[in-house]
Amino acid sequence: MNMRLVMFSGIVMMLVGTIAGLGASKYSEKQYQCCNIGPSLDLGYSQSRAPRTYALAGAAMGFIIGSSLELVRQSTPQEVEK
Repeated sequence: MNMRLVMFSGIVMMLVGTIAGLGASKYSEKQYQCCNIGPSLDLGYSQSRAPRTYALAGAAMGFIIGSSLELVRQSTPQEVEK
């Protein structure tokens, strides 16, 4: 089993998961701001909800899924040469 390949696959999928998490946080923003307390710049729409949290969740899931897929791919039995 090649652990370098497993780690590389996990890191690549972690980057993909981070980008997906940031996209999900951008998609989840509300269309209009309403009733914000305190000084704020009214943009007509709210900013992304917790982009750091979405990015970290996407990175964690991407690393776990990428590493797991590579481990499964490498653990399949090899054909026995006769």
